[in-house]
Amino acid sequence: MPTLKCPSCDEPLAFTNNSWMCSRGHQFDRAKRGYTNLLLAQHRRSRSPGDDKAMVQSRTAFLERGRYQPLADALIQQLPAAAPWVDIGCGEGWYTEQIASQLGSENGIGVDISKFAIDAAARRNKQLTWLVASGARLPLFDASMQYAFVMFTYLFVDDLARVLKPGGEIFVVGTGERHLMPLREALYEEVRLSGFDAAKYLDERFEKMSSDTLCLEWVPESEQELRDLLTMTPHHWRAKAQAKEGIGSLVGTPMNGEFVIERWRRC
Repeated sequence: MPTLKCPSCDEPLAFTNNSWMCSRGHQFDRAKRGYTNLLLAQHRRSRSPGDDKAMVQSRTAFLERGRYQPLADALIQQLPAAAPWVDIGCGEGWYTEQIASQLGSENGIGVDISKFAIDAAARRNKQLTWLVASGARLPLFDASMQYAFVMFTYLFVDDLARVLKPGGEIFVVGTGERHLMPLREALYEEVRLSGFDAAKYLDERFEKMSSDTLCLEWVPESEQELRDLLTMTPHHWRAKAQAKEGIGSLVGTPMNGEFVIERWRRC
């Protein structure tokens, strides 16, 4: 297992008798599902931060349809051999599990602030280390990771710079400006075109190695598929209720995905 840092005192955590413990006596029990909660109460902004249970269930249902499998395949093709790695904001672990098939489960850590997401993720792979924790306070030691993955979530730049080894790499995935265009056109009177660019967040501590755009298309087969897709996007919160009620009309209409895959090196 990877060496973890105690969130209370920064001492190393050792795994014994199904618990992580440090030399100062702080103890964090691993749940029956196989994950450990290292998010301290004082570091939570709400009682239940991150994605709720409904969002996790919808994302799981949609991803397991395989619509985004070309994205996972494109990411895995870029990965080298086994090395210490962390998936930050791993959600329900669909991508994390596939990354582990290339980089090794014993070297990997999946982190998410949502207990519901990690609970679902831990069912996928019992060899991975699954943690409820914040990306802003990763329970990892300095320069301990060779690779980090940040997919569709906020970049906590300082902690990324801290935990990556010199020469370590970040794989950042975001959406292109025309991502889910038919859905957005159905939800809004005016669609704003804005694509992801990690350079807006990463500073001189990082150097861009590559940037690729992946476009794909599929045909939604049911209204439930569209509702699962909507629930896992920010449009679930932004769009008006009346507009969301009408998305069933998109069944049988081609839907598109546009993704930006960026690779950065820690200088």
